[in-house]
Amino acid sequence: MIVGETTGGGAHLVMMHRIDTHFIIGVPFARPINPISKTDWEGTGVVPDVKVKSSDAFEAAERLAKSKLQAR
Repeated sequence: MIVGETTGGGAHLVMMHRIDTHFIIGVPFARPINPISKTDWEGTGVVPDVKVKSSDAFEAAERLAKSKLQAR
């Protein structure tokens, strides 16, 4: 379970190549693929299961974990 905010959406692995003394270029060389959706999260991010502000995420996750344990 993911608790927090949607991530920034950077998924593709990039290798930097120097063009000359002043410039470099980033070239994508790999991307992770979700085995279920057959997609990745480049540009869209990972959407959490429980959406809360990042500053509240730890406490929210702790509350959820405690409630799951108490439900046993």
